[in-house]
Amino acid sequence: PAPATSKGAKIQGTKLDSSSTIGKSPEVAQAVNKRIQDMKESQDKALKEVREREAKAQREKAEEDEVRKKLEPKIKAWSEEHGKKKQLRALLGTLHTILWPGANWKPVSIGDILDDSKVKKFYHKASRVVHPDKTHNLDPEKRFLAKTHNL
Repeated sequence: PAPATSKGAKIQGTKLDSSSTIGKSPEVAQAVNKRIQDMKESQDKALKEVREREAKAQREKAEEDEVRKKLEPKIKAWSEEHGKKKQLRALLGTLHTILWPGANWKPVSIGDILDDSKVKKFYHKASRVVHPDKTHNLDPEKRFLAKTHNL
């Protein structure tokens, strides 16, 4: 915001447009016109980048929606039984069946997670495997699996 004067009126800065070159030397007029052109090009470039990012986000959302339709039944079958969420130990014990190959997750036996401290340890390991920082460069299907690892 522009600074206010003692009476509350705003001070307006110099406006850069071709009318500000009237009465100026040719060198100054040329410099002003070049600055105006540079600003316009910069604005156009920024606008193009924003539109490209928005288009990319829309494409990724559409891809995720398609993957969701395909994988949601599989995830629901893994995470629920008779309409209720399975216990964390059961989910950790079967996590290898839902994750993608190469997910850096080794199957865990139920015997390994009987102790509460081990459950916590394996839960944190599982969270690291499916964390968005680790999965952002994977294909949409794997990202969706990671995103919805409802443990």
